[in-house]
Amino acid sequence: MSASDEHALQRASRAVMRAEAAAGGILVAAILALLLANVVSRAAGRPLIWTDELAVHLMVILAFVGASLGIAMRGHMAIGLLPDRLDPRGRARLALLADLAVLAFLLVLAAILWRWFDLPGLLRAGSGAALAQESFNFVYSDPTNTLGLRKIWFWLALPLTCATALIHCLAALLTDLRGLRR
Repeated sequence: MSASDEHALQRASRAVMRAEAAAGGILVAAILALLLANVVSRAAGRPLIWTDELAVHLMVILAFVGASLGIAMRGHMAIGLLPDRLDPRGRARLALLADLAVLAFLLVLAAILWRWFDLPGLLRAGSGAALAQESFNFVYSDPTNTLGLRKIWFWLALPLTCATALIHCLAALLTDLRGLRR
């Protein structure tokens, strides 16, 4: 891969990171607004039941966005005992190994999501209801309890954040490889 390709991937990772940070801020504000609306409506004797469910779904989405953002920022919890005892080249190798482990996890997650969302099955069946009838896969037809929406709209956060985390992970791997070349 050329230096310009590496640079483009890292620019893409930074752009996605900025979008994720903005989305995270919006999600936090929305969750706070929903919880406040719930408190006020309950105090007024007219509880908005759907606010709890929407807040929970948004919190889950926020967790996935935050996980992808953590990969981009290399901000996940780590134990520094081993890296602190290694020379710079050893630290670079350890960082590469850690990023390869993250890549392996994301590839397994992508395979699970591909199987769960079963796009070929959905296309063959023609609709989410037909897919559920054929395969007992209710991913496209399962409704939320109070919102009246299909859960798929919230579950789409999984493949999206898996894709963004893969972008961040590949950018980190390129950085690791450059560090080993020095």
